[in-house]
Amino acid sequence: MKCTIKDIAKEAGVSITTVSLVLNNKPCRVAVQTRENIIKISKRLHYKPNSTAKALVTKKTQTLGLIIPDISNPFFSELAKGVEMEAQKNNYHIIFCNSNQNGKKDLTNLELLISKQIDGLIISTSLNNSDTKYINQFNRLIFENELPVVAVDRKIPNKNYDTVSLDHREGGFLATMHLLELGHRKIGCITGPTDSDSANERYKGYIDALSLYDVPHDKSLVYHGDYQINSGIEGCEELIKKGVSAIFACNDMMACGAIRQARLMDKIIGKDISIIGFDNISICEILDQPLTTIHQPVYEMGKNACELIITLINEPRSKNQLIKFLPTLIKRATTNTYIED
Repeated sequence: MKCTIKDIAKEAGVSITTVSLVLNNKPCRVAVQTRENIIKISKRLHYKPNSTAKALVTKKTQTLGLIIPDISNPFFSELAKGVEMEAQKNNYHIIFCNSNQNGKKDLTNLELLISKQIDGLIISTSLNNSDTKYINQFNRLIFENELPVVAVDRKIPNKNYDTVSLDHREGGFLATMHLLELGHRKIGCITGPTDSDSANERYKGYIDALSLYDVPHDKSLVYHGDYQINSGIEGCEELIKKGVSAIFACNDMMACGAIRQARLMDKIIGKDISIIGFDNISICEILDQPLTTIHQPVYEMGKNACELIITLINEPRSKNQLIKFLPTLIKRATTNTYIED
């Protein structure tokens, strides 16, 4: 039978109120010996607090919601790991939801999490700027339920929430600069979704670097992808046919697709064509030809997002906070000095 506060109180010879105050670490006039005895008995009887009853008193469930766009992408798996590990340290539980890159699912996932009475939400959104209907409904639900929110990696359109992100523009700049410094001038770019802020920032970084080297921005060398492997495959085929010597893929999943397609077209990676990705997901280093990429401190971003949401839950404030991490270049085997034929 499950141990209750009443059982502990009976064995310790004290009131139920005294046991409750001690186990919840509340101020009370209890002798040190009595306090130690209560804790000792609770451990021996394997006492576990009734979370439902506690929630009724504190109005908190010690539960956080986490919505991510694609659990199959190692980037988001690592992000979720950072969130969960930090949540555990602070005695919070996580309810995971996957939106599968579908903005409407962000809304249905939010409705589900609200019904579970979460204390706060961490989200890497699938909502894009064109999802006007769902964006408005999403933001209204947040407002009506006074739910603390932290956006991570991707901003939620039309509303300023506390955000943990990367300087995506700087990342795009670093990737393209690396290729330019290797002597490449005809550099193709496979972007993320055109209505995604993070994708557009990476693309702007690409343009910034070209401008610095006085290389014309040729829009015919830009393939608009969607962060999925297939768009890396399709984009690479189109760009190679246009004679590029290097490709900046705006995430590692597309870069992996580009590598596969380049090899199918009998190109030697790092010799006939250089390819750089973005994210530094876990598989990059263990590929048969490790991928040059832009590193995001993904685990730390998840950890930081969790720290921030817990702070918001306990100390609500009106001013939003933006925490921006800096990217770094990781040089590996898929990029090399350009040698003109």
